[in-house]
Amino acid sequence: MKKESSTLRILIISAIVILLLIPNFMIQSLIAERHQYRIEAISEISSSWAGAQIVAGPIISVQKKKERKDKNGKVHFNTEYSHYLPENLEIDADVQPEIRYKGIYELVLYKSKIKMKGHINLSKLREHFPADDYDEIYISFNVSDLRGIQKDVTLKLNGKEYSLTPGLKNKIFRNGFYTAIQLNKDTLQNFEIGIDLNGMENLEFIPLGKYSEININSSWNNPGFFGAYLPESRKIDEEGFKAKWIVNYFNRTYPQVWHNDNYDVFSSSFGVKLLIPVDEYQKTMRMTKYSLMIIVLTFLSFFLVEVFSKKIIHPIQYLLVGLALIIFYSILLAISEYVVFQYSYLISSLMTILLVGFYVKSIYSSKQIASIITGMLALFYGFMYVILQLQDYSLLLGNIALFIILALVMFFTRKVNWYDVFSNKSVGK
Repeated sequence: MKKESSTLRILIISAIVILLLIPNFMIQSLIAERHQYRIEAISEISSSWAGAQIVAGPIISVQKKKERKDKNGKVHFNTEYSHYLPENLEIDADVQPEIRYKGIYELVLYKSKIKMKGHINLSKLREHFPADDYDEIYISFNVSDLRGIQKDVTLKLNGKEYSLTPGLKNKIFRNGFYTAIQLNKDTLQNFEIGIDLNGMENLEFIPLGKYSEININSSWNNPGFFGAYLPESRKIDEEGFKAKWIVNYFNRTYPQVWHNDNYDVFSSSFGVKLLIPVDEYQKTMRMTKYSLMIIVLTFLSFFLVEVFSKKIIHPIQYLLVGLALIIFYSILLAISEYVVFQYSYLISSLMTILLVGFYVKSIYSSKQIASIITGMLALFYGFMYVILQLQDYSLLLGNIALFIILALVMFFTRKVNWYDVFSNKSVGK
């Protein structure tokens, strides 16, 4: 009994490839679902801890009511605000990470000790309010999540201690604390404050000083630096990291002193993110995007074996091989939730390669053909792993690889009479 023509077989194999995209999309949906579970676990942990923190300050704000009369002689009062930023700001932060678990998911929390000091030049304030004829003057600090503060915070201003009150009066910061202050006649007002602050993953600062120097030390050895400025210097080793930022007021979009206007000081925030070394969901999702390439290359290998060996296999066997290639991603996802990604990739790819290799051997009853297919699969999965690690060069390497594969196919099939292949002569009887 004659088997179907090569043309029909290619059409059927192409339909199988398209059909296999359905379970591939289902696995991508599963990856997204598992990732969402992780986000929910993080949210549950953070609900009883403090979130990402943005620390800023100090700002001295002066509040004064001014009287004005309208054209009818009616008196109105407007409240005007003036804001003064530090001349010099030094921040030292010691950040100690903690790993917390919710089921199989892990999250980086931290405890930090932050020391801020410097001085504020109030010569402009003396010019604007020569007789100290203002209604109220207070100093404010920003802390994104006040739940992270571990003990009462005390401010030293010119050697005098002030207790701070949660909440804010100015409209510049988003959350934090403040205190009303009394200024002496000195133009330079020295300040010092220490904050024991808990947070989650991110710690950011805002360079309010005319000259700002921020130093962060931590035992975490996988930091990610982000925001408006990158560190002036940094050192990362197995024992942790040290990073230093130096920012002057020319690098910002807001001045040292302003009246009534509101500026977005948060646009200049920067800091560090304590990264989990492996994001298994992101890498697995990226791998699924190469699934079509793996399936097509594997099926092409089978078809070339058919052309040269004159032994063909049933479309159902193509389908089973394709399903084995698809299940690889599901196995990779499951194992990577417990084992680091490189080992889970190795285990998953070995399972898939061995399964397909033994199946091919049973189909063709040939160790040589099974070895060829197994070797090609190992090459494909190895190359995909390299592309995965070299994300910036993935497009370049992918195109070079496809070009080399096409060149090899053209070389080995250069003497094939495709008219005979696509007739019933070659697929026999």
